[in-house]
Amino acid sequence: MSRKGPTARICEWVCVTRYQDIPDEVRQEALRVLYDTVGGMIASSTLESCQPIVNLVRQLGGLGECTVVGHPFRAPLLNAALANGSIGHADEVDPTSVHGAGHFAATMVPTALTVGQYVGASGKTFARAFVLGAEVAARMQSAINAHSDARPEFYYSAGAALGAAVTAGLLLGLDPKKMEHALGAAAMGCAPLMSLHQEELHQIKGLAYSGRTARAGVESALLAQHDFHAPLEILTTENGFFHAFVGNREAGHDVVADLGKEYLMKDLLYKRYSTGGPNLAPLYALLQLLKSHKITADDIVKIEVTGAHGRSVGIDDHHPSIHTETVLCLAAFYGDYTFKHAHDPRYCKDPRFVAFQKRGPVTIVPREGPADRAHRLKAAMIVRTRDGSVFKEEVNYPLMTQPEIEQKFRDLVGLRLDNAQMLNLDRRLKGLENIDNVAKLVSDLEIAYEVT
Repeated sequence: MSRKGPTARICEWVCVTRYQDIPDEVRQEALRVLYDTVGGMIASSTLESCQPIVNLVRQLGGLGECTVVGHPFRAPLLNAALANGSIGHADEVDPTSVHGAGHFAATMVPTALTVGQYVGASGKTFARAFVLGAEVAARMQSAINAHSDARPEFYYSAGAALGAAVTAGLLLGLDPKKMEHALGAAAMGCAPLMSLHQEELHQIKGLAYSGRTARAGVESALLAQHDFHAPLEILTTENGFFHAFVGNREAGHDVVADLGKEYLMKDLLYKRYSTGGPNLAPLYALLQLLKSHKITADDIVKIEVTGAHGRSVGIDDHHPSIHTETVLCLAAFYGDYTFKHAHDPRYCKDPRFVAFQKRGPVTIVPREGPADRAHRLKAAMIVRTRDGSVFKEEVNYPLMTQPEIEQKFRDLVGLRLDNAQMLNLDRRLKGLENIDNVAKLVSDLEIAYEVT
């Protein structure tokens, strides 16, 4: 078989690309997304959404090879990858993308942390493996999104399993031939379905979205290291990855366009709020109106959102980090929307909030006609008050600045660590490339708490 197809080209590219070949701005973006995602993982690690997975991994026991982030124990490599991947998307606070590369960080950061610790990688080796795996994941998921109408039943995070295989494979020292077998195995290891939005505790989303994709990627790389064979040229072969997920074998060629010249993993959207991407613009618009005009819940008669992306997000999933009406009601009633508003049940159970929500103050008007993913960052908001006033706000959700990302990290990590610990972790993550062995850094993500 020819070694010049898209799958082989990717495998050869990732294996020959050196740390110093990666543009500085790409490496800096990698450190930023790692920093942001670790903050989210620490805050999210004890949420109900991932607790059954963590409990199972703890119960299974085995060699304590790898840290389970946010917890005071270690687990065997594959089980730790499953737990850490699930923690990566236990909440909606992880980065997504502006145009369509998806939530790859929720899979790629846990994969890199787990395998990087397992092999004792240096900071530069870790960064190289993470960047190249993240780039593959971003390209896979971008191509899936571009053809999403063909197979709408599948969730696009399947592409992250191949990115995870690349990161794990690079850290394990795979050559291009073995890397191609790893990608072939990973392509068959994860098939998340859109029906995950029908479950209201946000548990299956984290498991399917990033837990199983992380484990599938790591497992596939380990198998390839041990001479396991899988179909070659998995991206474009008949009944291969893109044939299955988008119904178009030729979509696999899109993945290698400008490979090494343009890095799609830089197309990142960092979240100010712990909510689904399509909620960011309307939530930002609402909070701006409330603040600018000093509007309180008692003043509000109606909140109207127009130009929303598609439909109410997660219409079958009423989790307060997902469901648009619930998210906006929380923000309107409390005047803010934080990680605690999304996950502390006392906010949603407060009788005063329940009465406010039952009034049905929020109306969502879906966007008419087709819309690409960037459209979800635009929204128009109207708030009508008891005195007859009408307040309007149209927004393009502004990208977060570096100071905002750093404040978000402090707020999230501060939920679990004291100030000195948080500042120490902040400093070490920013200087990761200069670390001799990342294992100590990862082990410091173990956090003690009382197990009930």
